Amino acid sequence: MNLVRTQLQNMLNIVNLSCDGKEIKVDGFKLLSDKTDHHSLYPTARLSAGDLGPSVLYEPRIEFIKKQLESLLSVVDLEGHRRVVHPDGFRLKCLDDWLVQSDCDPNELLEIAATRCNCDCLMCYNKGNPPSPALTSGKRSPREELNEIETRLRYFFPDKRMSLFPGPGCGYDVMAHPFFFKILRLLREKTSGPIRISTNGRTLTPRRVLKLAEFKPIYVHLSLNSSSPERRGKVMGENRPGTAISAPSGLRSEEIPYSVVIVPWPLDSISKMCQDLCDTAHYADECGAHLIQINLPGTSKWFSSDAEFNREEVWRACIDTVRELRGKLACPIVTMPSMYEENLYEDPKNLPKIIGLVPHSPGARCGLRLGDILLGINNISITTRPQARDMLSMFQKGEIKAAHLRIQRDKEKLERVIHPDDFSYPFTKEFDHHLGIVFMGTGLRVSSIEGLKEIIHSRKAKNVLFLSSELVKPVFEQCLRESRLLHAPDLRLHTRVPRNNYFGGNVFMGDLLVVQDFIDCVKESLPEMEKDPDLVVIPSSPFGLGGWGRDLTGRVYLDIEREVGIPVELLECDTIYD
Repeated sequence: MNLVRTQLQNMLNIVNLSCDGKEIKVDGFKLLSDKTDHHSLYPTARLSAGDLGPSVLYEPRIEFIKKQLESLLSVVDLEGHRRVVHPDGFRLKCLDDWLVQSDCDPNELLEIAATRCNCDCLMCYNKGNPPSPALTSGKRSPREELNEIETRLRYFFPDKRMSLFPGPGCGYDVMAHPFFFKILRLLREKTSGPIRISTNGRTLTPRRVLKLAEFKPIYVHLSLNSSSPERRGKVMGENRPGTAISAPSGLRSEEIPYSVVIVPWPLDSISKMCQDLCDTAHYADECGAHLIQINLPGTSKWFSSDAEFNREEVWRACIDTVRELRGKLACPIVTMPSMYEENLYEDPKNLPKIIGLVPHSPGARCGLRLGDILLGINNISITTRPQARDMLSMFQKGEIKAAHLRIQRDKEKLERVIHPDDFSYPFTKEFDHHLGIVFMGTGLRVSSIEGLKEIIHSRKAKNVLFLSSELVKPVFEQCLRESRLLHAPDLRLHTRVPRNNYFGGNVFMGDLLVVQDFIDCVKESLPEMEKDPDLVVIPSSPFGLGGWGRDLTGRVYLDIEREVGIPVELLECDTIYD
């Protein structure tokens, strides 16, 4: 009985059953030999997370094979030449069968090599990762990592947009890998597409900058963090800060576009942190940076308790400093997550308001200014940021030589003519997608509200619980008010924000919520509601890695419905990376 139950459980973690095209839910089974007894599939709460590391996120069919083999081996022994054999692993036979649709982004392969670092940063988020198998890659030698990349490149087909399922990438410094330039050369033999490099700059010597230039188009995300040798040394645990601090001028000389990344850290005091942020931003601007990106700091409960700080105080100080810097710098400066700044200072939200212009870009050269709001392109009206970004991207990719932009500047409405081919370094068509115009993040698509309407209608739901996040909730509720969804007289829509219990600390990002966080939130919400909801709707982005509906622990979202006993639907939406 347990064998049958386990096999079915394993299967239902990667497929949904259907009949005549409609999904059907099953909670048990009956044996053909005894049709009177109903056997529950989930007699007790059962975690679906696996123990195969990050592969459970990107290709859970491998975990499925493992679990199926384990369940069979619990009741039989395998033999070879009339002797019992004890297999301890398995190998995929034909890798052609494992090809998937792919953007064939070279960075997916580079991330396999981003497994080591030569700094010891105080704010490194990897120090705060929970001990989850899905968030931990097994340690391998550089040669083993190179071998995997070489294997993957044999099945890397940019012209067909096909590749092997994504690999377990890491977020350390890819330039610290001993085979870094060999990997770049192998990539360039397969694709001429743009490559992005993330580095702390410790190894970004003048000679290596020259070498990088051989692999253009290439973009460098330089985690400078401070232009002060003393402070960079303290914050990043580095004894040779001069190499990274000198790197921007070398990148500019070779016309390699780059961003300077700063994670402000309240070392010594908040005022010193903000002053150093100002100094570093001005230095990056003087060196011709394409963009300055301020990653607001955070710590999980797994981080050192010595690093705890008041998030609201530190983040507001950082954002106020950035807002003072805008207009004083030639290059754009953005904060991440950008929605935090928007929630503090922008109302209404989601507007296509310009906060930066890439130097020498078409947007900068046509006379646009910070604070301008984009109203339309040619004869097409624009009301939201996602709409503006889509339209600008379309015009940049097209063959149109000029476009008319309608803008609002303070209380005045103006028109500007933009020429997509009028640009020079640091703007590039390979890495810029909106003609050099920078907004306050991606924004929320109105189609998300339409998708919510369709889910509620198809389910015939009347009492809906929608689980949002602290960052997205304000703009979601604004879009909801602007729609007609709430006008339905017999519909009740309740919005709740789950706590990030799994990561803890001062983490509050929606995409870092896990299945158990959602389960806890639903259970806590039920006593507050007059009537139990007939539907729970959750944005899909926390389950977006690999496309298999898994959270960051490898647990499938279907476990939420299995545990709370209320139908759960995912609302398809883009992951908001900024």
